[in-house]
Amino acid sequence: MLRKLFNGVVFGTGFGIAFVAIWVIAIYFILPSVLESRFEKEIVESNKHIVDEAPLLSNSGRFLGSSGSYSGGFLDNKSGELSSGQGVIEGEALVNGQPLKGFKLRLALNGSVLSQWAVTDENGIYRVSVPYGEYRIDGYELDYLVANKVLPNKIEHPENRNSTNQFQVVEGQKGSGLKFRFVDPIVKKSDKSQYSKNEKVTLKWEPYPEAAEYTVQVYEKADANSWKSSNLFIWPMRPKVALTELDLSQYEIELKPGYFYAFEVEARNSKGSLLSNTNREHFEFDFEIVE
Repeated sequence: MLRKLFNGVVFGTGFGIAFVAIWVIAIYFILPSVLESRFEKEIVESNKHIVDEAPLLSNSGRFLGSSGSYSGGFLDNKSGELSSGQGVIEGEALVNGQPLKGFKLRLALNGSVLSQWAVTDENGIYRVSVPYGEYRIDGYELDYLVANKVLPNKIEHPENRNSTNQFQVVEGQKGSGLKFRFVDPIVKKSDKSQYSKNEKVTLKWEPYPEAAEYTVQVYEKADANSWKSSNLFIWPMRPKVALTELDLSQYEIELKPGYFYAFEVEARNSKGSLLSNTNREHFEFDFEIVE
């Protein structure tokens, strides 16, 4: 009886050890090879779809203007935030001529203080609460996260004003705030990012609504990563064209090998009023000249 029991225990133990050994072998030897084979198969399957060109990068959708603009030495003298009051400074914000709702800003006032934040209503009107008194607007500050949301891919109108003369805010009399205008930028078209020194360079851009004339400036810099540049055309002598391209070989300017160039375009209507311009990033360039 005891012998049978002993044999049963030995058999059971041996079976358990064998079972464990099989699982160890499976985990360390068989399973990795199966997974590797499956992974290799997935790679092969994924490589079957071949594309000829890299996909275009999606537009970031951010506001292309600045987060604020100040006149004089406001930032050096900034001392705090003005409390709200019974007086009101009222202004307007438009995007492509239409009221801009949900635009958040505050005004720089009297050379040293920032107003309370204000948000435009459905008519594009903002109202800044201030104590009664005499004021001068020295600039503004935007909530940039809000600007990215309500003004994606927009720029400031080239004729926006950033300051005012002095005015009174008294009972029954509102102060006149800044009028903000935002528009679509002129979009550049690029054939190449690199030209040889003897190659013709033609600048191109998309047509802008209601534009009758375009004015062009070209900037030159020796360092691709520098923000410092010099303009190639004397400002009053900038080329003016009705078409949406400009052949630089028609002008007495020298494009130098080893230098980097950016161009800027302004659009005007038939009355000569500015409509928009290209968005310019000072650390970027449009093309370079090589030997």
